[in-house]
Amino acid sequence: MTTEAPPRDEHITEDTLMAMLNGRRVLTRRELAEKHDLSVTHLEKLYREREANGHPAPVDAPGRELMWDATEWRRWYKELTGTAGLETREDLQERTGLARSTLELLYRERENNGHPLPEKTVGNTMYWNTKAWDAWYAEYKANQAWRTEIDRSGNAEDEITLAEAARVLHMEPTSITKYPVRPPKHWPEPIRVEPSPSGGRVKRWYRRGDIWKYGELRERGGGGRPAGTSKTTRRFPYDGDPRLDQARTALKASPDTPTAQLAGDLARQHGGTAGTWSHIVRSARQNPEG
Repeated sequence: MTTEAPPRDEHITEDTLMAMLNGRRVLTRRELAEKHDLSVTHLEKLYREREANGHPAPVDAPGRELMWDATEWRRWYKELTGTAGLETREDLQERTGLARSTLELLYRERENNGHPLPEKTVGNTMYWNTKAWDAWYAEYKANQAWRTEIDRSGNAEDEITLAEAARVLHMEPTSITKYPVRPPKHWPEPIRVEPSPSGGRVKRWYRRGDIWKYGELRERGGGGRPAGTSKTTRRFPYDGDPRLDQARTALKASPDTPTAQLAGDLARQHGGTAGTWSHIVRSARQNPEG
């Protein structure tokens, strides 16, 4: 029997390779705590109460600390917390192939992209309705189709050079050499600047996540916009979106209706996802006049 595990002193992240035991992905209690945003103390309590809650038995790993089958434990915990049928960010990452950092960025930008709010939050872990998330993501990708592709590999906190930033943006390195001195709209500031060993020039380092953000905000062709749109400055989320007026009309007719219920009604009437309409309704409440 062979096992593979990350070094004990490494910080376990979503991108760290899990230990393998007889072909099964397994996790220690410490790793479960990291992946599911739970405290080790809470996990120990759950295990002590296993006769009552059905906690999975640890896998057979003689001479090692206790380890659990990752999939079996996650399925059990979902049933325990009443989140069966919902997906965590880890689930979305595994199913869609999107990087954890990409999923986090999409959620942080929810005011602009309409990312659905979690259906439920247990501890520090958020759970999304699978159908609602998939519908939103399909709409999001369709709306982003006119943009050039961005290389989403790597971690948002990576420090990358200008040449590496060009590769992330699928651009020729020579095409962005003037960006630091003649920055286009949304171009980020470097996080570190160092003199070149040869002297006379400097080497700039950028945060990978900032380059992703630029890639999302830039406009095709260095300033051109997709056909049928005009350049506007939004005063608040969904400013200028016709759906905002539809939400305002619905609010005037039913001002006391909860946001979630109203969003569902609008989604059925006009299409789109309830998650997206929730953001639109919130903006309509906060900005009742155009």
